[in-house]
Amino acid sequence: MKKMLIAYDGSDASTKAIDMAIKCASPDDEIVFLTVIPAELTESSFTNMLLPTIDLKSVVQSGSFKEKTMKKMSEITKQIEGKISKIETVIESGDPADEILLASKKYEADIIIVGYKGYGKEGRFLLGSVTDKVVRHASKSVLVVR
Repeated sequence: MKKMLIAYDGSDASTKAIDMAIKCASPDDEIVFLTVIPAELTESSFTNMLLPTIDLKSVVQSGSFKEKTMKKMSEITKQIEGKISKIETVIESGDPADEILLASKKYEADIIIVGYKGYGKEGRFLLGSVTDKVVRHASKSVLVVR
């Protein structure tokens, strides 16, 4: 039995990672479906510097990003149900690469599946910065999907 950790950020590449995982999986496998909400989406010192007079807590309702993410992940999970024996949905907040690496250990994943490039604010020539960090620091095998 394999346990796959799939990192999903809504990008085309992460959607392809889900498709690849389903193609490679057997019905006995398990999937941990992870989305990380970057902390800076709700509040950051940079945002506060640009918009010092706006109270972000009054503009962005607490949990709104998480609620939207949960809804989207629920839709995707319904599409996968029946093809995989166990699907666990996890939503974390923080640095995406760090949270992916921590989740791979916490959930004892056999493999991490990521898209080659996501919606991160920084870019790399061939790999996204999150994917690059995961590949470099993972203690498990990493499948990068294009």
